[in-house]
Amino acid sequence: MPLQTTWMLSLGGGLLCGFLNAAASSGSAITLPLLLALGLPPAVANGTNRVGVLMGMLTATWRFHRAGAIPWRLIGRLLPAFLGMAVLGAVIASLLPMGDIRLLIDGALLLALLMVLLRPQRWLKDNGDDDLRPSALLQLLMGAVGLWTGLIVLDGATYLLVALVLVGGLSLPRANVIKVLLIGMATLASLVVFVARGEIDWFASLPLLLGSALGGWLGAALALGPDARVWIYRLLVATLGFEALRMLGGWLLKAH
Repeated sequence: MPLQTTWMLSLGGGLLCGFLNAAASSGSAITLPLLLALGLPPAVANGTNRVGVLMGMLTATWRFHRAGAIPWRLIGRLLPAFLGMAVLGAVIASLLPMGDIRLLIDGALLLALLMVLLRPQRWLKDNGDDDLRPSALLQLLMGAVGLWTGLIVLDGATYLLVALVLVGGLSLPRANVIKVLLIGMATLASLVVFVARGEIDWFASLPLLLGSALGGWLGAALALGPDARVWIYRLLVATLGFEALRMLGGWLLKAH
């Protein structure tokens, strides 16, 4: 494939990834398969993908910070369990063959879609509490989602939203801001592991990084706008539905 075509695909994929990660979830569902299709080995694709994810999260965080939308106190209470397990997940990911966990990814996707579709009224309510003191269950879920985020990244943001909205009782826009900060910090920590193991293609990451930077800014703008909870929920359903359809298509191809 010509280099110009590869860069255009990566730039567009990064734009979508950054936008989806900032406004909803599942941005890596675009870029990780793209990197694999461009010929990167699975472990290198997994590490390289996180460069774009991190850049998108950084620009989204800056946008949220300028709007005064970041609940720093609550994030400080949730961060230790989430970040510690994310680092452990990244270490495990660098040792496991990616093909061995395909079934786990498919199962996690279906579970995430089911939890988002059930009782949509809970996702669209308008409330939030920056002084929330996380329950033991919520902290346990933070650790579990952190482990998954470090291991796979795919749908880690969705599971964070599930935990923060359905267990923590936060509004979807508030949970989305917290999600961006936590995923960004976990991505930075896990990136150190992949850099140390030499599992990042820096040249391939450049267009991904540029596209994600713009996508993260645009996604954060949408998440701060009018009817944000409705748009975030719609994007969640759409992206998870797309992933499920693609997964079903893969199963049908294998069956034939």
